Amino acid sequence: MDLTQLTDDALLLGFARLVAQDRKTTAARLAHIAEIDARHLYLRAGFESMREYCMRELNLTEGAAARRSQGARIARELPALFPAIADGRLHLTAVSALAVRLSSTNVEELISAAAYKTVS
Repeated sequence: MDLTQLTDDALLLGFARLVAQDRKTTAARLAHIAEIDARHLYLRAGFESMREYCMRELNLTEGAAARRSQGARIARELPALFPAIADGRLHLTAVSALAVRLSSTNVEELISAAAYKTVS
């Protein structure tokens, strides 16, 4: 991909659009993983778990498969996480870090507290 012909402003705008699109795509992928997992469709494909399906069928790394499977399960239980991921308030690492504390009674509060923050 040759981007050398783009102006600085066009390059920065294009990148910002890609990041926004990636966040929405991440949320949509998590929703798909959650539904495939809930329906146990990975079994029909010959895999023992959603994580294994993600690794062997989709060629995700073990860590990426585990984070996405965990994030998808949590977001299925707490759907407010999907839009928070889609609009960039939360990233998948934050969802993983918050997983043990999240509940239906505190999800909105924790999303607000963790919004736009790094995990470090």
